[in-house]
Amino acid sequence: MKVLILLVLLAGCSTQKLKYKYSFSKSYLASLTDEETQVAKIEIQLKDPLIFASGMDSTYVMVRLLDKKGQELLNVDPMDLTLSTSEDIEAKPFSLKQGWYKAEILPRVKSPSISMQVDWLEKMMSQEIFLKTVSSPIKNSLSAISTGTETQVFGEIDVTRKSRVPASFTERFSFENMGKNKIVKSQNSSRDFTFEYLEQARQNISFEVHDAPSDQDSQRMLSHFMLFPRKKLPTVEQLGSKMIVGLATGEKIVFNKHSKEIIEGVFQEGPVDTNRDRSKRRYPDFRYSGKGILLRANSRGQSPQIANYEKNKIDQEFGINGSADVLIINGTTGQRCRRPKADFWEPLDVSPIEFKFATDEALDVYLKQHCGFGIPKI
Repeated sequence: MKVLILLVLLAGCSTQKLKYKYSFSKSYLASLTDEETQVAKIEIQLKDPLIFASGMDSTYVMVRLLDKKGQELLNVDPMDLTLSTSEDIEAKPFSLKQGWYKAEILPRVKSPSISMQVDWLEKMMSQEIFLKTVSSPIKNSLSAISTGTETQVFGEIDVTRKSRVPASFTERFSFENMGKNKIVKSQNSSRDFTFEYLEQARQNISFEVHDAPSDQDSQRMLSHFMLFPRKKLPTVEQLGSKMIVGLATGEKIVFNKHSKEIIEGVFQEGPVDTNRDRSKRRYPDFRYSGKGILLRANSRGQSPQIANYEKNKIDQEFGINGSADVLIINGTTGQRCRRPKADFWEPLDVSPIEFKFATDEALDVYLKQHCGFGIPKI
């Protein structure tokens, strides 16, 4: 795995106080380091120079220990090392792997950038390094090379990560309202939420709401949503009885953490429609009250971005009925617009289905030309 080295800041130049210490030694256990071993220098790196402060994306602090002759030391007890940081994080103990003493660190949700250094028994200190954290997309477009993914459970949500390099990066999180409650009233029905930000790029920041009136996949009512301007990567904070989802516009949806019902924010929801006549069944009753631009596409049992079998136009109020075309809502002015799905996605059943407008500037030009309004500044 290629190691990316961060800019190293000289300890004397840092203005940030490293007020958090992570020591993993146990007072009742003696150090396993030989008394004759002396660390004369600590070289320090970070695996990733930039990380999304999602509260779920981690990286590694990596150090090499050298003696007075510059020879590498591999017989130092990892518990002798202490990590100091400028911000509160989660940190695992150091361990020796492939010639490096490594410790996995997990910045908090929306954490500022972090200065850090490592010391050996308070006798030798490394230089400081700086981990840059971001909440905005790290690039505009998706890359041409796709990598596999794996899903892990993180509290109340399922988190999808890359299964290859860098394996610690998240790309999607999801959760499910399984009822019974005022939204999901019937047995075997559910409402699923998936928030996606592939490669942490701006291009495909979106979320989908899937209503399942029964346990048959072909009956699922699917809605695909995109919000503009795309200023932020989606985040989720699990706090007490609430789950706070941050959206691309910087707006929020707050869910009951246990039932997964919406309790406040810029979307309101109605119950899952379980009408046995699928031709009369509504798409997820999801209504936007924010200030940005909303794009909504619907379909039954297929990807909403490309399905065009239904002839009924999507309704121009909130897009709960019909699936032909895309509904565009200007939350600031209340203006509505309908446009063909092919204007936004190629009609190809591939994965991922790429949104054609990687930048907000390009979409703004399109909207002004075809809808008579642009992307508001919010």
